[in-house]
Amino acid sequence: MVKRTRGRPKGFIPDEALDRAVEMFWEHGYEGVDVERIAQAVNVTKPALYRAFGDKSTLLLKAVERYAITYGAPILAAFQAEPDIHKAVTAFCEATVNLSSGEARGGCMMVAAALGQSERVTEIRSYLAQGLTAAADVFAKRFEKEMKAGRLTRTPSAKVRARALVDLMKGLQLRAKAGIAREQLLEDARSYVPLILGKQI
Repeated sequence: MVKRTRGRPKGFIPDEALDRAVEMFWEHGYEGVDVERIAQAVNVTKPALYRAFGDKSTLLLKAVERYAITYGAPILAAFQAEPDIHKAVTAFCEATVNLSSGEARGGCMMVAAALGQSERVTEIRSYLAQGLTAAADVFAKRFEKEMKAGRLTRTPSAKVRARALVDLMKGLQLRAKAGIAREQLLEDARSYVPLILGKQI
């Protein structure tokens, strides 16, 4: 008699399963998602999903990490791709709004996870804090460069501008989750750019 193996099902692609988990956690929250539903969505058994990723709280943590790569990184890349600082901040704000104001999934999946009640919420909050700090560092370095080149005033400081931009991002995401229309958010986001940059030289 041939003994069955307990490996992953044929055709099981972990990244695809994580993408589906991101979508479901983002839309329904940690408490609103049954792992069985995620398993069915990617055509695997619930035990197979657990073997691949661990328990539900660990799956959420891995989904948060996947979200940061899939959705968070492109927003930062939009900022870094623009050589003009005004266009860079505008591109970042617009990318934030466009990501956060989807029909089914609004706001920020990472923040929702950090406010949830999973067993690994402390790790998720730490991961979020590190990500926000890293983003602020990227902004601050760019603002400092612009200030040294004489394209931005010395006040407010590069760090203050950077933290304000991070706070603006989260504010836009929260308003998107509350259902504010994308057009309104885009209009507001663009109007905030001069507040972040101050008087340009």
